[in-house]
Amino acid sequence: MTAQAQTGQWRHLYPHIVIFKEKAIDTTKTPLTPEMRGYFIRFERIKQLSHEHFLLNDMGVQNLGVRFDKKSELYEGLRDKIPDQDFTSILIDGKASVEFIAQEVNAHNANNYLYRVIQNNERELVGWTKPSQFKTTADGKYQYAWLGKFAYQPEQILRVEIYNTQKYNEQDAVTIDWRKVVAAKVSATVDYWSRGFPIADNGAVSRPFYPMEKYTALVKGKEVPIIPPALDFIKSISSKDLRLRFADSLQKMTFVIDNGQRIYNYKVSLKRNATGLKDSINLGESNSSFELYKEFWKTPGKYQITFTPKIHRHGGEPIYLLRNLATSISFTVLPPADRRYVVSVTWLVIIVASVLLIAALVIVYYRSRQKHILLQQAQSKEIINLQLGSVRAQLNPHFIFNALAGIQNLVNKNEMEKANKYLVRFARITRNVLDEGNKELTSIQHETDLLKDYLEMEQMRFGFAFSINTNAAAVDQQVEIPAMLLQPFVENAVKHGISAMKDAGMIRVDVVKNDNTLLLTVWDNGNGFEAAATTGMGIKLCEKRIQLLNSIYKNTTILLHKGRENNGTLITIELKNWL
Repeated sequence: MTAQAQTGQWRHLYPHIVIFKEKAIDTTKTPLTPEMRGYFIRFERIKQLSHEHFLLNDMGVQNLGVRFDKKSELYEGLRDKIPDQDFTSILIDGKASVEFIAQEVNAHNANNYLYRVIQNNERELVGWTKPSQFKTTADGKYQYAWLGKFAYQPEQILRVEIYNTQKYNEQDAVTIDWRKVVAAKVSATVDYWSRGFPIADNGAVSRPFYPMEKYTALVKGKEVPIIPPALDFIKSISSKDLRLRFADSLQKMTFVIDNGQRIYNYKVSLKRNATGLKDSINLGESNSSFELYKEFWKTPGKYQITFTPKIHRHGGEPIYLLRNLATSISFTVLPPADRRYVVSVTWLVIIVASVLLIAALVIVYYRSRQKHILLQQAQSKEIINLQLGSVRAQLNPHFIFNALAGIQNLVNKNEMEKANKYLVRFARITRNVLDEGNKELTSIQHETDLLKDYLEMEQMRFGFAFSINTNAAAVDQQVEIPAMLLQPFVENAVKHGISAMKDAGMIRVDVVKNDNTLLLTVWDNGNGFEAAATTGMGIKLCEKRIQLLNSIYKNTTILLHKGRENNGTLITIELKNWL
């Protein structure tokens, strides 16, 4: 069973309409199948429990629910993944007690379920047992299993697990963590290849960045280093002044978060101030260990790697980086040891003269050929850019003309309040379009903001519903895409797809990542393309523009697909190898 979540506004305006398998169902008119009836009952039960302050959305398979008796800050923890399942964890900043329920379980099916409660991954507060206590929702319509209430304890972790004994893959779990967010305690080692260890781990060996003991031996009463000079690359003076001399045998640094394995990640960033290199880069996230390969620090200079706790507000609210709990490790990379070779003066002169002569001949030939190639490429690219600019110049007035027609329509109907609101949004969209000027690329965030303004503007005329889904966790919203690439297709969906459907119309815009490919889709539940829609100026200009963009971006390909899917019209734009 698949279902699309309904927004609060949609539920309020149309309580009798439910989205089932991506289709709007009027429960007062459509004959209901047993599958539909079961889904609607479950949907209403979850909605009622949500009104009673139980958290259920995105809780695994939506069986387990939790409720807190005190106001506390809630943060989303990392997903606990096992094959085919994805369980939820919640980080609590407060002293609230927690109450657990199983909303799918009642007195009639309880014999099919077992649950348990584990404290701190050490002991079972409740061993595997059948639910035996049941409660009813405040409206008296729905019964659910009550699994118990557990009080706050400092540094406590509770995990509740439940499964169906008749269908094992129907299982759910949730972890509640009262532990405070803490700074990472990080230890570091340097990994290198050594022929002295040819078997174990293919010769990979680790050494502490700051050894706590001396690698020496007493020989005739004197301390003698036991590390060969070639492997004597650790030059740290103290734990606060970490140094190493770069060598070919070095492979990576390994940073272990000794107090890790928490339900949140640490953002890892690297600040570099080296020879010809000064920047700060984001390296990803970890809550256990992180490997920093030598490609990031092979240039002599000063470096600083930082681990910053990263938590998410519950319900998809902003991400918080707790910079006051950041842990930084600074280290210095020294130049490689000198290597000196003795060459006679005669041979040195011969080698230098030969190299210079060959280099001169290669440079003359290369420059002549490159000049010819660059001239051809410049002429070709200039022509394409002129054509692309011409298409953009036609596309913007086309959009503006259609929007003005919408305003005129509202004025003619004497709907002056809607016309004023429409005009305000149109002014903001026009300003954004004009501010972009001749910029060919814009960020995903800017593009979707423009689409949202446009759809809200047209929503005032036609009353349809829409959603824009960008999956910010998987897709970087600052990635640039061709400006106004989706807008003509969204405009087409409004004009030719759902304008006549009024409140029953739906439009969905999705931006998803598939490996290195970016997929942009526009779906509406209209009747599909008509001849006027497929031959209109906006669509023609978009197809011409995509053709020109493919001529400029040789390493990527932009593909346009038009068709029917899920009882509606689907436009898909593939930006291959774009990420």
